[in-house]
Amino acid sequence: MNTEDLSGNDPTEELAERIAYLINGFIQDDLTESEHDELDEWVSANMKNQRLFEELTDPVNIQKWVDWHEKLDSKAAYERVKEKIGLLQDSESFKRRRIWPYWVAAAVIIALIIIGDLWFQKRPAPQIIATVPGQDILPGGRHAILKLNGGQAIILDSVQSGRITTDGSVSILKDSSALSYTVADNKNRLVRMDELSTPAGGEFQLSLSDGTRVWLNASTTLKYPELFPDSVRRVEVTGEAYFEVAKDAKHPFIVTTGKNEVRVLGTHFNINHYPDNRETIITLEEGSVKLNRTVLLNPGEQGLINEDGKIETGPADLESALAWKDGQFIFKMAPLNQVMAQVSHWYDAKIIYRDNNSEHFNARIPRDVPVSKLLHLLETTGRVHFKIEDKTITVTN
Repeated sequence: MNTEDLSGNDPTEELAERIAYLINGFIQDDLTESEHDELDEWVSANMKNQRLFEELTDPVNIQKWVDWHEKLDSKAAYERVKEKIGLLQDSESFKRRRIWPYWVAAAVIIALIIIGDLWFQKRPAPQIIATVPGQDILPGGRHAILKLNGGQAIILDSVQSGRITTDGSVSILKDSSALSYTVADNKNRLVRMDELSTPAGGEFQLSLSDGTRVWLNASTTLKYPELFPDSVRRVEVTGEAYFEVAKDAKHPFIVTTGKNEVRVLGTHFNINHYPDNRETIITLEEGSVKLNRTVLLNPGEQGLINEDGKIETGPADLESALAWKDGQFIFKMAPLNQVMAQVSHWYDAKIIYRDNNSEHFNARIPRDVPVSKLLHLLETTGRVHFKIEDKTITVTN
């Protein structure tokens, strides 16, 4: 299916009826493999399609529509709703109005009523995701722990915004989502190391004393000096972080991850180095970086360093790699294990696989929704199913 046709600005009744047919088939679980692919492509094309799909396949909404149909003559209802939403107007009027998401939603409902035997057989409302009643997993938020050089641990969730500490050389300030270091006295060059950690289900931002900004994803630890010495600026990261490095040609900025290092002068890049991932992945958005002092990355490229130190480079999908920083999940033909690894970190969930699954998935959804919303989208393929219980997600084919 051509996603440009589906997400464009020239809607047609044929398009709505086709989407209605696919959604109806999904609800009744009788789509072919190619039809699953077609529906999956449409759903993942943009956020409007996803919201529409979620609304139309929500079991509560389906039951309401079933009840509504029982009270109305279907033919009369069809004509009434057609007139209400303007389906009897000419096509040029539609082009001028540009309200296709609402028109498609109504047209899909109409088509489901007319062509779907679901409405006449009154099948039970489908359970899109099998969960223990009343259970879901909420998304992560702004959570982090600051460990100072002297050993003091500060849970930032419980600290009010304002100055946390100052020792005459550096002041540490905290607001609702970020921590910042400012140089108060540059005479004392004693290097003291602090550590900022986000738990599973947490994220936070940090401004280092040189002006470098760092975004920490869930389950991430960053070790850094309160005040950088005269030679190089060096930090250590485990997990995933995005860096906007302050330019300073005299003081290279080095990020170490285990045995590997990324050397920069001033640039924007993402580094993914979770313990459960055998590769360190560096995605460069702006500037240039050198990997392990040998391989140079250019903007729009990605470098993968395996356990043996071998480096592979290639074009990066910046939108997918940096989506987490902008509050989204974006998966483009992503293996299920990679998708669920992100789910595990952000929702602080344990993942159990009952079957082997080699499918790849497309999805685009905000990170501020409950996990059931994301899993719902993955289930549209018909190739994976989930059960949520407590903080555990069981995956089956």
